[in-house]
Amino acid sequence: MPTTAMTCLLVEGPLDEMAEFYTSLVPDSAVLNVGRWPADSERAGEPLAVDFTVAGARFQLISGGPDVALTPVVSIKLEVDDQAEVDRLWSALLADGGEPSQCGWLTDRYGLSWQLIPRGFTELMATSDVALQQQLFAAMLTMTKLEMPVFEAIAEGHAAQA
Repeated sequence: MPTTAMTCLLVEGPLDEMAEFYTSLVPDSAVLNVGRWPADSERAGEPLAVDFTVAGARFQLISGGPDVALTPVVSIKLEVDDQAEVDRLWSALLADGGEPSQCGWLTDRYGLSWQLIPRGFTELMATSDVALQQQLFAAMLTMTKLEMPVFEAIAEGHAAQA
């Protein structure tokens, strides 16, 4: 069997509910396995670890107890096709208590950080034109949710000046 890798997140929360929510948002996502606390433990039957994929990437939520908390040090970055998909995911991840941050980052209701990037922004930033990169980056720093129409307007304006 080949070696596999996954990101493990030590959390306190409803692991199975979290994994079901995350996998419901993005195609090529699924709950793979739910391991439960043994029958002789005080948490018998509750999820101990949940393996799942989001857009094909593997993750595991592990029950960490009340003394652990997720932080923005680790986030899941989703690069999506268009602004409509950014908007849809942004709304879904913020629902029921999520918090927006800066530069496309947000924290969902469970405390997990996400960054939502429109693929077009990544493509624009791949330019060798340093001045355009600087303008795009400066615009990103002013945003909460990334707005592709703003980046496109910057690129069009930059091209018109060239």
